[in-house]
Amino acid sequence: MQVDSKHAVPGELDEIQLRDKLRAFRTHIPDTPGLNPIVSVAFDLSRRLEAGEITFEALRALATRLMDRAFVHRARDLRERVGYIDPAQTHKEFADFVEGLAKSMDFEAFAARWSRARNGIVFTAHPTFGLSEALSHRIVEMAVADKVDPNAVIGLPHRPDPNIDLAYEHSRAQKSISNFRDAYTELLQNFFSVAASRYGDKAFKLRPQLATVASWVGYDLDGRNDIKWTFSLLVRIKEKQASLNDIRERFLALKDLRGEDAEIQRLTRQLTGKLDLAIAAVDEHIDALERIGSDGFTLAEAANVITRAEGYNLVTTKPLIDLLDTMIEAAADREAKIALAALSGLLQATGLGTSHIHLRVNAVQINNAFRAFVHEPWTRDLTERQALARIVEMIRTAKPETVNFETLDLESATAIRQFALAAQISKHVDRDTPIRYLIAESESPATVLIALFFAKLFGISEIIDISPLFETPAALETGQRLIERLLAEEAYRDYVSVRGRLCIQTGYSDAGRFIGQIAADLALERLHHGLAEVVHKAKIPGVETLIFSTHGESMGRGAHPGPMRRRLRYVFSGEARWRFFRHGLPVKHETSFQGGDGYLFFDKKDFAARALTTIVLSGKDPGEGEDPFYTDVNLSLDFQLRLRDYQQRLFAHPGYRALLGAFGTNLLFKTGSRPVKRQGDPASGRGDPARMRAIPNNAILQQFGYVANVVAGLGAAVGSERERFVDLAKRSPRLRPLIEMIARAKQLSSINAVGANAAPFDPGFWALRASWGREPDHVAAFKRLAANLLEDERAGAINGLAHYLRLDAIELHSILEDIGLEGGKIPDDHRLELDLLQAVRLALIMRIFILAAQLPRFTQTNEVSHDQIFRQALALEIPEVIGFMRQAFPRRVQAERSSAAFDETATYFPQSIEDYGRIETEILEPMEQAYELVREIGTGITHHWGAFG
Repeated sequence: MQVDSKHAVPGELDEIQLRDKLRAFRTHIPDTPGLNPIVSVAFDLSRRLEAGEITFEALRALATRLMDRAFVHRARDLRERVGYIDPAQTHKEFADFVEGLAKSMDFEAFAARWSRARNGIVFTAHPTFGLSEALSHRIVEMAVADKVDPNAVIGLPHRPDPNIDLAYEHSRAQKSISNFRDAYTELLQNFFSVAASRYGDKAFKLRPQLATVASWVGYDLDGRNDIKWTFSLLVRIKEKQASLNDIRERFLALKDLRGEDAEIQRLTRQLTGKLDLAIAAVDEHIDALERIGSDGFTLAEAANVITRAEGYNLVTTKPLIDLLDTMIEAAADREAKIALAALSGLLQATGLGTSHIHLRVNAVQINNAFRAFVHEPWTRDLTERQALARIVEMIRTAKPETVNFETLDLESATAIRQFALAAQISKHVDRDTPIRYLIAESESPATVLIALFFAKLFGISEIIDISPLFETPAALETGQRLIERLLAEEAYRDYVSVRGRLCIQTGYSDAGRFIGQIAADLALERLHHGLAEVVHKAKIPGVETLIFSTHGESMGRGAHPGPMRRRLRYVFSGEARWRFFRHGLPVKHETSFQGGDGYLFFDKKDFAARALTTIVLSGKDPGEGEDPFYTDVNLSLDFQLRLRDYQQRLFAHPGYRALLGAFGTNLLFKTGSRPVKRQGDPASGRGDPARMRAIPNNAILQQFGYVANVVAGLGAAVGSERERFVDLAKRSPRLRPLIEMIARAKQLSSINAVGANAAPFDPGFWALRASWGREPDHVAAFKRLAANLLEDERAGAINGLAHYLRLDAIELHSILEDIGLEGGKIPDDHRLELDLLQAVRLALIMRIFILAAQLPRFTQTNEVSHDQIFRQALALEIPEVIGFMRQAFPRRVQAERSSAAFDETATYFPQSIEDYGRIETEILEPMEQAYELVREIGTGITHHWGAFG
């Protein structure tokens, strides 16, 4: 990327010179093995900053320019990942696909092909809201623009919106869903236009399902206890309100197309009347729920409004779809028929909501709820055969119970309450649209059977899809057997036969955290293959296998950095789809778009249409390939197992824990409402990778400059089969994308950055800085830092990890070169600007450390000591440090003396209050400013990676 420096202001820091200095330092490394270019540049910036040769504002301006350029680069990369060219190209590609199928099929076959969705989209609330809403809009505007100045000034802070809560996340998700609905309607219009050209008016009898859309935002209770059932119910009803209003507005917008025919006008009055009454009823429901607790208004009163029998509440789309079908037949104009059919198709796809919904709980919540419900000794070990037999018998003999809103309020077991919530939604909100019930960390068939029992108990087994989540290494190994065991039970076979689908969810984030992302992807593919065989052997005709791949937008969470079509094939390979297809087994693949980063793909209608088109096209029937990756089974499996083994050893490396715990998530802004640790987890030491969630784990790896869970281990995995592996990588369409992902991650990764982020914890760095005598004003601070860090093990452990990774990288680069892939051995300007951002941030961290060493001592209290505050500062717990110091040393404005009012004179008046003011202006304010910029640079570093975490 070319950097324009002709407008540089005198006194500014010149990023071109600094970037060139980094490049020059790299050439000296062979002769100076201990040289770290990032540390060298950071040290120079730090020394000049503390000496007053450069200002904090100049450093901020430099960082902002670097972040702005990284932002532009991210926007253009997003465009390439989505595959966006322009709306006309999107619509042509979709129309050509539909037309190609229509030409090859008769009407019945064409109708059958589109009678079920082969792909789906799920919006989740993962904490990746690292960009403010304004920044999100700006990045997509740049992505859809034909040309963008690479040096464009963004003019917005690189940070998330403040106070991110669940309501904020739900609002952002619904805006993306709104754009999806616009895009879906447009594609339906294209579909019916092509179909009508081929089949005539018979085409309007079709019920095409292009793709499904769902959301769990507001309904995900896995690992959190801060979402009340009233919130989930309220947002579900608000989604119904939004959907009904949307359908009404879309229908009214067709006024000119519908014409003035008397029959059309009569049908129009009926449809708008039903919609108006239904909207009024929903408005009353929302008002009643929001009034609970105000002026003595009770839950019972609100419930009675919602359950009122004589109201106009609409709980099925059938009356609306019937009217639209009649109107389509009555319409004389084909364009009117197309528009009305598209509107009907949208309603069929989403039901009485903006989308489908997913409820989510944890397996532990299910099992504990069941133990409390049964309250018998045999439930202590639910893995025993006797326990499974008893659960199956309970399913068989279950007598449906009825629930009301008091049930929800009284029920303390989260898992049971979610079933009761689903029952109430089915009765009073939408009785036709299926509800997914996701169970995280499922490792036992008993958990799924317990869920089925509760579904039977509450009378919702015919509308709810129970889906175990396989995400841990153990679950990936046993998932196939778990489903096989379930299908051995008649109760489960009957359930999936009635539902017409068998659902599972797979998790890429946690799997990739424990065994590395590449090994996890291969393990998940083996699960897909095994599942195809299990379902085939089970002989359950007509039952669709639904696989929901929960992966994020970053490489560390399973997203291939290439175009979306490759991303989709990465998580659900063509071979996996073929394994189902060859047995005649219907399969559907859903993919998640997680939090703010995922919502970018749907931030504008045209962008959403491009993403949706790619997803629909990925559901085409696969062909049988001749991929040597699947024929050379021994080499492929050995590669996977050795890579997994390396990643597990890396996961246990003491330097890995030290890296994750050095600053924890304090380098970053809060990017979601969900806690970093699962609520209810016992306290653990900072940096424990087993306790930390996957997204912050990956985000810290990004910030330290090396996504080890993607990059590391290739050399060990290849082993002595180097020549054979290289040949396979060149020939295999499956293996090649895996290696490409490693190569792309390595292009951005820097072992120098890992070592650089350890430098502030190195007592030798501060001792040497003190000994040179070139910074006399700060010698005392340097000595104090050195003395306090003498026993600190972080620098040594992190540097040990860097050396461990470097040994692996030697083999990695050699293998990539043999395959013909660029691994960033010689970094380009983009990577050097990432290194420069690391250097600027490191200089700021050095400033924070220096200021922390100057914090005044205070009398120890029962709550905190001076040493504790100092240690917190070195861990970048700056808001807590500043909050305490401002309380301990409050800054006061000196009141004006009124000596004339006192008869007695004085010659002494207190002066010490002014010292507290100096603590504020000389230590706390600069520390706070530096810390805020440290976190903002964290967002800038995220731009380079293309996604948070």
